[in-house]
Amino acid sequence: MIPALVLAMLLAATPVPPVPETTAGVAPSDPALARAHQAAAALTTELLGRLRKELDAGGPAKAIAVCSEVAPAIAARLSRDGLTVRRVGTRVRNPANAPDAFEAAVLARWQQAIGRGVAPQEEDAWVEADGVRTLRVMRPVMTGKLCLACHGQVSSLDPAVRAALAERYPADRATGYREGDLRGAVSVTVVP
Repeated sequence: MIPALVLAMLLAATPVPPVPETTAGVAPSDPALARAHQAAAALTTELLGRLRKELDAGGPAKAIAVCSEVAPAIAARLSRDGLTVRRVGTRVRNPANAPDAFEAAVLARWQQAIGRGVAPQEEDAWVEADGVRTLRVMRPVMTGKLCLACHGQVSSLDPAVRAALAERYPADRATGYREGDLRGAVSVTVVP
C-alpha cells in the first residue's frame, strides 16, 4: 500500500500533460496489436537472457551495463516502421525511462489494483493525440528475485553494485523494491 501512496504522491507533484483521449478498444485480431506483442516479448526475452548471462559471468555490478547500455540498444533495434518499444519505471534510474502521461496513468491504476490484491494485466488502447491515432500497449514488469540484486533494498545491495549505481546514476530512485512489487512496464507505441 505504501508504494502506491508514494507513486500517487509523486505523480500528483509532477506536472504532466493530459492523458491522450482513448478513442476505441483494440480488436484482438488487430495486426498492430500483434506487432506490439511481438516487440514487447522480444525485448523482455532478449533482455532477461542477457541479464542472466552477465550475472553468471560477472555478477550484479557488471550486469548494470546490460540495463543501461544493452536494453536501450535492443529497444532501438526493435523500434522501427512506426513502432516504438521502451521500458518505463515506477521509480526511475535513467530519466529516459520516466513514464509519459499515458504510462503514468496506467502504472497508477496497476498500483491501485495491487493494493486491492489484483495482479496488473496488460493494457492496450487506441488513443488520439495531436490528431494522430496511436496504439498504446503496456505490459507490467514485476520485480523478480533476479531484479533485487540491483533494485532491492539499498542496505542489502553488494557494495560493488552500490558503487556502480552511484557512478552511473547519481540520482537513482530505482531501489527499495521487494520481490513481487510493480517495477514498471514494457511500453509499446504503434503508429499505423
